[in-house]
Amino acid sequence: MSDSIVYNIPITMIEAYRGRTLVVRSHDPSMIVQRLAGHDLEMVEYLQVPVTGGDIDSLLHWEHAVPVDLVIHNPEADLPLLYRYSAMQAARPVRVSVPVAPGFSKVVKLALSLDFAVKLEFSQPGPALTEELLRVADLYLHQSTVSQPVEFIHSMFLAFYKGDPVALWIVQEEDPARMRYITARGIETISRRFAGVELNEALPSFIENYIEGLIKEEGGECNDCEFFDSCLGYFKWPRKEYLCEGVKALFQRLKEAAEELKADLSSFHSPKGENRS
Repeated sequence: MSDSIVYNIPITMIEAYRGRTLVVRSHDPSMIVQRLAGHDLEMVEYLQVPVTGGDIDSLLHWEHAVPVDLVIHNPEADLPLLYRYSAMQAARPVRVSVPVAPGFSKVVKLALSLDFAVKLEFSQPGPALTEELLRVADLYLHQSTVSQPVEFIHSMFLAFYKGDPVALWIVQEEDPARMRYITARGIETISRRFAGVELNEALPSFIENYIEGLIKEEGGECNDCEFFDSCLGYFKWPRKEYLCEGVKALFQRLKEAAEELKADLSSFHSPKGENRS
């Protein structure tokens, strides 16, 4: 295995993965602080804890500024729990990972107001959730008080602006050539959404083989999708028959916003614009 791979591991496996680049997760924040004592923290990309985790005092006062990813499981129930982590932002970068489930946009708004970054975690959103996604995209694109990224919206917007596609699998930290998720039973897989799924092919070649299977399907939606170079079939898992109309509307919204920004900047930097200034 390549040493460049990042392993997302439960804290109980810290010794087995010593010397690797890690994401370390635990339901007990105080256990992370205790078990990481004496370890090379430069090898830890970030810590991952649920917002429903227990005692957070030791983590709040930990002198090491390792970034923290707060995991939301139930957006509506977990929403008020974000406040207890507000003081943490002064000591370390904080991100909130929230599933695209009913009520997720409220979590996004609160997280951004607390100056937390956000990562949206997907399955295959239906019409109501894609409408909520469009509202979140508009919030990110047009709300002047937003100072933190909302992924994947942030990276896709920049990719459209620069004209340089970025693979959604990479943005979502689900490219097995770069990252692996180790379950509590020690099984190595792609990410949390693949936990419990038996994959027939080797992990390093999963995406390549998966894409090949999508393209070979006659009449497959991916064959003529203008956003395929960015998505690479990400939203076709786990059901390949999932229809991406709502997702494509989101990509289109981001593309149009990027084009508008380029046009505005071009106009601003034109000789005529310079004369007005």
